[in-house]
Amino acid sequence: MSDPYLTLGLPPDADDAAVHAAYLAAVKTCPPERDPQRFQALRAAYESLRTQRARLAQALFDQQPPTLTDILDRADPVGAPRRPGRALFDALLRGGD
Repeated sequence: MSDPYLTLGLPPDADDAAVHAAYLAAVKTCPPERDPQRFQALRAAYESLRTQRARLAQALFDQQPPTLTDILDRADPVGAPRRPGRALFDALLRGGD
């Protein structure tokens, strides 16, 4: 199993509200219709970190190193495409100063 903290993009000292907010934000960027496999990973990570007791059990009993996919997700998270800022757009139209 991959590291649920990396999957949700959370620090190890996150509380219940932070875990829930991170899960909702991740589901918004990766809904189940678009990528069901990634959604299942998000759901499993949320279930393993949902409560303080679950996070304690995770810390005590599940000590696996992060996978390569976890590290790549942390380095370059997949999210919604972003628009360029107005300044960049203007610079491109002017010829790039």
